[in-house]
Amino acid sequence: MNKNAYRYLNFVFSFLCIFILLFSCNKEKPSALKKKVIFPNRTLINANIITKDSGRISANIHSPLIEEYTSVDSPYTIFRKGLHLNFYQAGHEKPVYFQANWGKLSDMTGIYEGRGNVIIVNEKGDSLKSEQVFWDKKRKTVYTSKIVYLISSKGDSLKASNGLQGTDDLENYTLFNNQGYMYVDDKDQKF
Repeated sequence: MNKNAYRYLNFVFSFLCIFILLFSCNKEKPSALKKKVIFPNRTLINANIITKDSGRISANIHSPLIEEYTSVDSPYTIFRKGLHLNFYQAGHEKPVYFQANWGKLSDMTGIYEGRGNVIIVNEKGDSLKSEQVFWDKKRKTVYTSKIVYLISSKGDSLKASNGLQGTDDLENYTLFNNQGYMYVDDKDQKF
């Protein structure tokens, strides 16, 4: 074998080895490094939290598990095992009641999200039932795009198949694709 052929084969072999080493490396990070795990800053078990404003009780929260995430860009609180919230408004005798099987509170916006058997009861006894409800505590509104049942303290029943938007005291609301039953006293009717 001649010397030039030997150099040529050595060059080709070296080039192939370098090419294989450079381009065969996988640049993706291992899957364990991709997923960022966020742990709660504080965990409360069997919690009963009472908040006050100017000496008067403003809220009473009961939950088997509360997890607060405060070291993230948008701090939030998770109620993984559900919550029962009594929210007391100034000038009202009875609280607004909020219950859900799972809940989340965005600390920045003040919006509660409830999922699974969500029930809201106002001071008159009117109730709202749905599988998901958002409650904006600052704007005093509730809204959802899920099926909603409104049941008044008198027994009237309304169903909204495409959700509702309304005030948190359930005095004013807009139902989307609704149907229902309303009880009328025959004594008031003139025929």
